[in-house]
Amino acid sequence: MSRDRALDRLAHAVLWPGFAGTTAPAWLLRARDAGAPGAVLFATNIDDGDPHQAARLVAELGGPDAVVGIDEEGGSVTRLHARTGSPVPGHAVLGRHDDVTATAAVAARIGTELAQRGIGVDLAPVADVNSNPANPVIGVRSFGAEPDLVARHTAAYVRGLQDTGTAACAKHFPGHGDTATDSHLGGARSSATVAGLEEIHLAPFRAAIDAGVRAVLTAHLVVDHLGPEPATVNPRATALLRGLGFDGVIVSDALDMRAISATLGIGGGAVAALRAGVDLLCLGNAGVYPVTAADPHPDERTYAETQHAIVEALRSGDLDPEVLEAAAARIAALRSWVSQQRSANGARDTAPITDRAAVDVARGACEVHGDVALQPRSTVVVVDGRAGRNEAAGVVPDPVAAALAQRRPITAITAAGTALADVLDTARDAQLVLVLDQPHLHDVELDLLTAVLAARPDAVVVRLGWPAELAPTPARVVTTYGSSAASGRAVAALLCGPQ
Repeated sequence: MSRDRALDRLAHAVLWPGFAGTTAPAWLLRARDAGAPGAVLFATNIDDGDPHQAARLVAELGGPDAVVGIDEEGGSVTRLHARTGSPVPGHAVLGRHDDVTATAAVAARIGTELAQRGIGVDLAPVADVNSNPANPVIGVRSFGAEPDLVARHTAAYVRGLQDTGTAACAKHFPGHGDTATDSHLGGARSSATVAGLEEIHLAPFRAAIDAGVRAVLTAHLVVDHLGPEPATVNPRATALLRGLGFDGVIVSDALDMRAISATLGIGGGAVAALRAGVDLLCLGNAGVYPVTAADPHPDERTYAETQHAIVEALRSGDLDPEVLEAAAARIAALRSWVSQQRSANGARDTAPITDRAAVDVARGACEVHGDVALQPRSTVVVVDGRAGRNEAAGVVPDPVAAALAQRRPITAITAAGTALADVLDTARDAQLVLVLDQPHLHDVELDLLTAVLAARPDAVVVRLGWPAELAPTPARVVTTYGSSAASGRAVAALLCGPQ
């Protein structure tokens, strides 16, 4: 093989693209033949109305020979169940429940689903300690605000997931919990001190490594004392991770996130990440890139431009081929581990959680204030007042309205685009349930809460996100710590009684 062909193949070997559509595009299959290890799936790649579609897609991508990943955390971040909501609770619910056996069982449920579809890597668990209640992107995706709690549940999740032969990828190193900025949208910074990083934010990653985690995903987050570069492109951050004893695959967070793409560009970010010690470059959710007459295939263009940037860096000497060869070897070892684990016929240590147990866990984690029971046989209006969108989760269906509709007739209203007077008029002779996310972070939600309570102090408020002090304080409120379908059914049980 010529040197140019070898460098071209090496550049493909470290790229993990997203793509548009529910079938593998021709350009991606060509990239696979040229050396790309696989792809990352997003909700736009999944037809959740067809239970066999994801498995067919993975087979197109190469089946067991491909490294296929997905963000399937449970709770608000789900790709397989994006239309209906995850059937299992998210991390914050599990942290409040604080039973590591339940956490492992949730992870085993997710891992089993992924194994059935041939997906080998789950970009989970979230190992961030949510020490800042104003965090807009982690929040209920975290097990909690205490490092010891987050560490033990991170380890349990890793064990439960990997017991199914699905590789876990703990994120977002070195900890994205102490920030008030979403790195999907711009530069994020952590002011954690050396001691704070060591004692708080690294503890869950140490636990994940001790539990045998196969991959770790970096954060596009500047940690002041590690230098001015985001961790993904900061060699001090990756050296810190290796210094913890981790010898698996280091995965970048999506390079199309604004913290990287708006500063270095995706190609420049890819080269910088490889130079810093990242092994596998997640390019991002290409299924949401705008398609125009001038740019009809933005997923293919992004991949080609990034691959070309890496090749040019290799040719110029800006990247050492031996570094990429070592990265490609670690990626191949990850693929082999998944294949070996799934070909083993031994009994698994962790049983997947059942639907009933998932709802029980979610209900036990709910924080209830006041008598939230609805009157039987009365009209119920459910107002979805959520204004904030977690960029990692995407659009999340209202789990409360969906669950209540299975128990009794309801009228569901979306507050956005509906005049407050119309909302109140619709609910005039009905019981009113107001669903919010994090009103302490979103003025639109807080204004709606204030106006609704002024007119209807009897309203039942359901808060799905990470909580903080509320003013005004509702007389009847349920805080779920998550927005999974399981949490929705838990709320329905609290409002309507058990089935």
